[in-house]
Amino acid sequence: MATYEKVTEYEDEPVKYCPRCLSLKIKYEELSDTEYCGDCGCSDVLEASFEDWEKKYEARYGHKFVEKGKDIRKHPIFQLTIKELKNRLYDSDNWEKVVRAMYPTFPQGYSKIDSILLFFDKLIRENQLDEFRILLTKIKL
Repeated sequence: MATYEKVTEYEDEPVKYCPRCLSLKIKYEELSDTEYCGDCGCSDVLEASFEDWEKKYEARYGHKFVEKGKDIRKHPIFQLTIKELKNRLYDSDNWEKVVRAMYPTFPQGYSKIDSILLFFDKLIRENQLDEFRILLTKIKL
């Protein structure tokens, strides 16, 4: 079998990935007979062709998985704790624009601190913290 045919055959195999962070590092826990993400711990695991997964990865992170280049997860914003992210947003004059960029219909009428706490609660419940961090890598607070 030619090398090209082996590669094509390999690429036809579906991949398992984490829908939260799009990691391919899926682990299996024998004791509970469950799979989970080795990067973020999410227990939701999806399956897709490599091409479909790579399109999702590129759309979220701005580059293909196998491209050499900067890994967005090494950006300093990804090293900040949730508390540090809250403080950075609170100290920003553009905090409302950032919140609206993530959630255009975010409720109005709350105090700044209540809005930020509600915003982070929503981010965490909807697993959007990585998307928020990606947004912050593209704008200045």
